[in-house]
Amino acid sequence: MAVNKKDQNNKDVRNLGDSLLDSWTNSLNTIHASQKEVENVSIQAIGYQREVWEKLTEDFTRIEQEQKKLVEELRVVGKKNVQTLYGEEAGETFDKWNEHFDEVSLRVQQLTVTPLKETFNLLNQSQDQLQDSIKKGITQQQSIRENFLNQMKSAQKGFVDLVESNTKLALSLYKI
Repeated sequence: MAVNKKDQNNKDVRNLGDSLLDSWTNSLNTIHASQKEVENVSIQAIGYQREVWEKLTEDFTRIEQEQKKLVEELRVVGKKNVQTLYGEEAGETFDKWNEHFDEVSLRVQQLTVTPLKETFNLLNQSQDQLQDSIKKGITQQQSIRENFLNQMKSAQKGFVDLVESNTKLALSLYKI
C-alpha cells in the first residue's frame, strides 16, 4: 500500500510538472505566434516599401526616356521647319545651337538628375539591407526562442527529477 502511495505521489509530481510546463509552453507559443505575426507584417511592409521605390525608379527612368525621345522629335521637326523657311545654312546653325543646348542640358542633368538617380539607388540598396537585417533578426529571435524553450524544458525536467528523487529519499527515511 505504501508503494502505491509512493507511485501516486511521483505521478502527481510529474503531472504537476507536466501541467506547469504545458501551461508555460502554451503561453510561450501564444507569444511566439504574436511575434511571428509582427515579423510577417514587418517583412510585408518592407516589401511593399521596396516595391514602391522600385516603381518610382522605373517611372523616373521611363519619364527620362520619354523626355529624350520628345526632345529628339522636336529637334527633327524644328530643323525641318527651319530648313524649309530659311534654307540649309539655317538648318546647320540650328544643329550647332542644339549641340550647345545638349552641353548645357548634360550639365544641368549632372547637377540635378544624377544625384536624384543616385538617391533612388541608395534608397533601393538600403531597403535591401534593411530587409536582410530584419530577416536575420527574425531568424535570430526564432533561434533564441527555441533555445530558451529547450532550456526551460530541460530545467523543468531537472526540477521534476529533483522533486521525485527528494520524495523517494524522504519516503525511504520513513521506512524503518
